[in-house]
Amino acid sequence: MREGPMPRLSSHPLPAEALRCSALRYIYETTPPTPATAPRKPEKPAPPSARAQTPDAAEPRRVVGGRYELERAIDAGGTALIYLAKDLATGDERAVKLLKDEAARDPILRACFLAGARAAMGISHQNVVRVLSVVEPREGHPFAVMELLRGESLDATLGRERRLPPERVVALARDAARGLAAAHATGIVHLDVKPENLFIVAHARGMSLKILDFDLAWVPGVEDPSERHGRLILRGTAKYMAPEQILGDPVDARTDVYALGVVLFRLLTGQLPFDLELGTTLLRHHVSSPIPPPSWLVDGLDARLDAVVVRATKKDPANRYPSMKALLSDLDAVSLDLALSTAAAPALGDHYAPRSDRARAAARALAGAA
Repeated sequence: MREGPMPRLSSHPLPAEALRCSALRYIYETTPPTPATAPRKPEKPAPPSARAQTPDAAEPRRVVGGRYELERAIDAGGTALIYLAKDLATGDERAVKLLKDEAARDPILRACFLAGARAAMGISHQNVVRVLSVVEPREGHPFAVMELLRGESLDATLGRERRLPPERVVALARDAARGLAAAHATGIVHLDVKPENLFIVAHARGMSLKILDFDLAWVPGVEDPSERHGRLILRGTAKYMAPEQILGDPVDARTDVYALGVVLFRLLTGQLPFDLELGTTLLRHHVSSPIPPPSWLVDGLDARLDAVVVRATKKDPANRYPSMKALLSDLDAVSLDLALSTAAAPALGDHYAPRSDRARAAARALAGAA
């Protein structure tokens, strides 16, 4: 080990036990600290939307599907625009998610959007956004009609507050786990769990959280369009992706458990465990580098939250929570100040072993890029 001061993760010194893990010691001795960033200034209040408030310039109104009058764009994602719309048949306000031109022309992105939106229609749960209909017109782009939510994305909240009090983190995580468990009960794996896709809804009883955007979800019984069109895409957001997702191995509910564990780490600490730009270094860390306990960054954090995050983000899916319901059980225990029921550390070592030829080739490629 090199001479000098105690290694540091960001601006927080690592505890002595970190030095006994050679992998962590190497990572945090050779990775530059993440510069501290001040929280963004809050923006002026904007009208309610189905996502964070980022309205585009005023556009001429048009009607899609012969029924939904698009009033204005209220959010934009990588592949779609979300509009505040009026249902001309009922007079209700809705959110309409309309594929952008480029995504509508891409057969893989188009197929993923349609499959995910249609699958989401089958999830009926208070912590999942209601998708009311999915339309694929003969002319024009496919779109999904959703309930209109009032509030903001968790990402927007983090932009103001950077990190949240543990009690609030647990409450939001319990809502997220409930919604994802409902999706998993139908066989759907979300594959893109991140703060941008977690929406905080304001209502008369307070606040709750809803899961959004099943555009990249794995849907049982639906052929992977990447296979059909001979072009693979990385489904998800790299900073939250589990090893099996990165390498192209089969995914299941434990893949979303990993992503929610990374979200928990960010909410509790104010930063990501591997806060790097998309590239091979970031992917290698998620495939093989252990995620440290949040208490290494936050003094006085409940040890049970450490255990939950560490268990959720194990590299080997067999070492993670076996289901979102199991993760929820421990979050409930933290909320009620009870002992954890399932978060005991696995007895064996933790590493990810690729399960397919494609994954083994991807792992070799990542290792060779080091």
